[in-house]
Amino acid sequence: MPRRSSLSYRDALKLLAPGSTRITETDKVVSAGILGAGALTQGTALALLGPKNALMQLVRDATGNQAGRIRTTGGKSYYELLEASHTVLALSAFFDGFRDEVGPGFDRLELTDAEKVGMVAADRRQHTLPKEIDGGYFPLPSSVHGMDDTRRDVEAAYVKLYDATIAFCEGLAAWPSVRRGLDLTSLRSRVVGRAMWHYEDRFDRLAADLPEFGFRMLRQAIEHNLIDNRNLTTEVSARLDALAQLYRNLAELSGPASADRPDLLRESLDRLTGSLAAVFRQPLLRIKDVDFHLRLPTVEEGFISPDFRAAEYGKHTSPERERWWDDQPRRGDLVGFLSEYLTDPASLHRPLLLLGQPGAGKTLLTRVIAARLPASRFTAIVVPLRRMSGDTSPTEQIEAAIEQVMDERIRWADLRRATENTTVVVIFDGFDELVQVTGTAHSQYIDRVAEFQEAQWDLGYSVIPIITSRILVMDRASVPQGTVLVRLEDLTDAQVTAWLAAVNAANEDRPGYRRLAARELLSHGELARQPLLLTLLAIYYNEHWADRRPGAAISPSDLFTGLLTAFIRRQVSEKAPTALPHHEREAREHQLRRDLAITAFAMFNRNRELVNRAALRADLGCFGPGAGDGSRFELGDVLGPEQLVTAAFFVVYGPDDVQGEDARRTYEFLHATIGDFLIAEYVIGALRSLAELRRHTRSPAGFGYQLDTGQFRALLSHQPLVKREAVVSFARELASRHPGERDSIVETVAGLLAEARQRTNLAGVDGYRPAPYDPVRLLAAYTANLVALAALVSPDGVRHSDLMDDETWMSTVRLWRAGLDEKGQLAMISWLRRDADGRIVAGLRRERRGEKVNVAAEEARLLGDVTTYGQLQAGARTWRGQAPTSFEAGRFHADLVELATRRWPVPSLHQLILYDERSYRRLWARAVEFPEAVSSTSATVLLECLAEDGAQLPREVVCGLTRVALSRLPSSPTAPPELIISCPYLIDEFPELVDSLGTTDDHAVLHALILRHGLGRLPRRYVPRVRAVLADIEGRLAELPLEDGVVSAEMAEQFAAARVDNRTALWLLMALTEYGDLAWRKIPPRTMAELLAHRLPDEFLDEASLCRLLVDYLRAHDRAPAEVSLASALDTLRVLAATDQPEQTDQIPAAKAV
Repeated sequence: MPRRSSLSYRDALKLLAPGSTRITETDKVVSAGILGAGALTQGTALALLGPKNALMQLVRDATGNQAGRIRTTGGKSYYELLEASHTVLALSAFFDGFRDEVGPGFDRLELTDAEKVGMVAADRRQHTLPKEIDGGYFPLPSSVHGMDDTRRDVEAAYVKLYDATIAFCEGLAAWPSVRRGLDLTSLRSRVVGRAMWHYEDRFDRLAADLPEFGFRMLRQAIEHNLIDNRNLTTEVSARLDALAQLYRNLAELSGPASADRPDLLRESLDRLTGSLAAVFRQPLLRIKDVDFHLRLPTVEEGFISPDFRAAEYGKHTSPERERWWDDQPRRGDLVGFLSEYLTDPASLHRPLLLLGQPGAGKTLLTRVIAARLPASRFTAIVVPLRRMSGDTSPTEQIEAAIEQVMDERIRWADLRRATENTTVVVIFDGFDELVQVTGTAHSQYIDRVAEFQEAQWDLGYSVIPIITSRILVMDRASVPQGTVLVRLEDLTDAQVTAWLAAVNAANEDRPGYRRLAARELLSHGELARQPLLLTLLAIYYNEHWADRRPGAAISPSDLFTGLLTAFIRRQVSEKAPTALPHHEREAREHQLRRDLAITAFAMFNRNRELVNRAALRADLGCFGPGAGDGSRFELGDVLGPEQLVTAAFFVVYGPDDVQGEDARRTYEFLHATIGDFLIAEYVIGALRSLAELRRHTRSPAGFGYQLDTGQFRALLSHQPLVKREAVVSFARELASRHPGERDSIVETVAGLLAEARQRTNLAGVDGYRPAPYDPVRLLAAYTANLVALAALVSPDGVRHSDLMDDETWMSTVRLWRAGLDEKGQLAMISWLRRDADGRIVAGLRRERRGEKVNVAAEEARLLGDVTTYGQLQAGARTWRGQAPTSFEAGRFHADLVELATRRWPVPSLHQLILYDERSYRRLWARAVEFPEAVSSTSATVLLECLAEDGAQLPREVVCGLTRVALSRLPSSPTAPPELIISCPYLIDEFPELVDSLGTTDDHAVLHALILRHGLGRLPRRYVPRVRAVLADIEGRLAELPLEDGVVSAEMAEQFAAARVDNRTALWLLMALTEYGDLAWRKIPPRTMAELLAHRLPDEFLDEASLCRLLVDYLRAHDRAPAEVSLASALDTLRVLAATDQPEQTDQIPAAKAV
């Protein structure tokens, strides 16, 4: 949906030129005549709304480059003036276009006293002129969407405004004389086209004085060659060319804002700004006391702005799904986007969510943004959420963040008053880390930030919140509608090359340094695409350059194995006071490697990606000899084991670790994938060791005695490994290095499963409790991990009979449902499945878009229970994504489904068979007795059944069930119009049913198609009412959206007859492409040609897409074009259409041209 201005036309005028005599005269008309029903003493109402030069001059006066108020206004007023400028510009452009096409008669359109009373009395479906001007709130350019979307929104608004204007004019005494000589059949398209010309022309001119407009529209238009920029002034072009630097842009377009700060806060705010700038002097990766043997460039030298995808959050948005993001266009100019966003008035009413995978560079990017914002226009504050309490308000978090940096307390109220002439950009960094630190979902946190932002606006302040997060937590987060989502993408080849050039430049004076080649690093695919992993890869290559072989492949596990080995070896050697014997050095390296794995499990088993110092100390103290007594390493200083481990390069301190109690000191891995690798390496290594031990004892499965598996069991008894896709991937890759050991590993797993329930110590290791003791969870997680490991080490899967008997298998799978949390259950069902041969195979199941995993059904499939699987899948789908809210609702729905699937349709008879009528009557009686048992889904299904059977049912049954269904808010795209056609008496009984037709834009096109086909079946007295509804919908065909799921090939005929413009026609054709030949063969060539007959060269068409679908259409009709081009395809279509004879039909003609 287009984003609309929050300002009316009248408010915009007053903001732009307060006290202007021209505005005063216009406001009299606006207040008394056009926008209200009061007395109007002045004539020429429409003329005052659109004076050709006066209003444009007002806009230029208010936004002039030198004297305009916008350039010298800050804070909330700055954004209000930007919004007002666009509102006045757009509306005045329309009325100038209307004047141009109507001609001299426009000035005679005066409002007489007799016309005042009825001027706003109109059917609610119609767009009245007062509503469109002062209540419609005009669409605004968007910083998220491209120029084509913005232009389409403005053009659609002009169509509505034209209809309202004509309806208004028809009530004027002078209109009959003015309309003589006008070609009304084409007046709408000419007025809208002329208005668009004025709109674009004024944007071009206004951009010379106000480059914010250029950031929003002209820049995108020029980049994509969407408009002619030959008339742009040199000044505008120069400003747009300067978009290479976000911060230069903002400094140039935003003149010095008057900042009257209290003396007591001036120094503090200056120091806060200075502290942000320190990021540029820091290296891209900095770990205390660690020498990478590679000099990394500073942020200022080596920061690379990544590509991104952007979208607005809506009802069909799924930011946690990779497939959903794939449908959003990839964009390359993040700098330009942020320039637009930070000067977009809408940014004051919605947060921006900056999303990315671990290591994508979210935190560094936000630090750079904060440091570069010009202090004359913006005040930047960074709030590290990992240090914050999740229970405090955004205001308290901001105050705490400032205190941590400045070591002084500054109240938010004082800060806002001191910075009221600037916009405060608050970066809430690490929403996912807030979740990790506190251990709670905080699903409403983003809503709270949005409420805080809106409250500040109401108080007169401008605040732009930016929230960073990893994508993994977005499935549980509540996100306000309209929130802007930005996802950072992997680096491109060019970006990797530029980054390596900075690294090579920083190291060119180092003795013996060998330059890193982009081609070599890029050969490792995704490893070289994320900034942090690219850094690790560069460090690895620099460390192992002598071992590199040209063209040798390196897998992710090779990379992490090499990095771990090199840095653990260096850690042990550098920390030892004297040279160590070989065997002792190896023992210490092994111990440190294992302790790092336990650190990884400390995070994983707590379902987090960081761990506090106290918890890590406790975990390490549970494993191995000498644990917890400081004797593992004799390095001189007495350190706790957690300090020794976290001194490694791979573990970084949270900012809380400088001071504070152990419970607030946190550690995390430099990249989450390091922890995943350590877990997988430990698990596969331990399984191989256990298999080797079993082989040497020559004991059959079951062992005859219990191996000492305490540590292995302890670490694998809390969370399913399949929760982390990277762990599974690493484990499979590491296991594949030893194909000869697969059988012995599976046999070992079978033995561990056999003894799993016999253990008296389910925890495995005394004192190890990363979570409260729960014996059901411990056994469920342990057995789930063993089965998953057996499946993933076997490329062809494993039969459950190789692991346990049928009865034990059934109870084990059901144990997972009892003991694992919801995500654990979903992970197991998503990763494990039974193939056609009955083997249990490991592989992530990718669900179709919008489809949820039916855990109960998939569990039945895993068990081999065909009957239960089929029943659960079929039953769940009848609920259409919803769920019953009570047992009564479930029973009613089951009865309804039974009726729908077991009734005996007899369309040739006048009445249903008695059995089916009795079923309907029983449903009716039950619904009357228990109305709350009828869910909205059941009501939808019920209406659809009535649409099919209603004509054969008694009137009282249809009316009774319809009354019940309508009271439960059904949402069927087909039932309302079909029910009216089959049972027209419902128009008398339920007027609201016919009034609802077409009011939901998503289904309006289908409603119109059904009504047009059904008009001939209606009794004569109902035809006028239905025809009026149909005319209203078909009059809006050009602006209505289309849903892929509710399109019909017959819509092509519908759109062609209505002569909608070719852009709307293309939307329909693009929706039909999902069905391929199934759709194309149903559309006659004559219809397709007529549908595309009005194509204009200056319209916004994706001609490449049009060419592809048209070639597919012709091939479906066995007429491939001579060459794959749009011109050739259109020529072939015209020839084919000329030979296509229309079928004879007695259908009522379609609507006239819109």
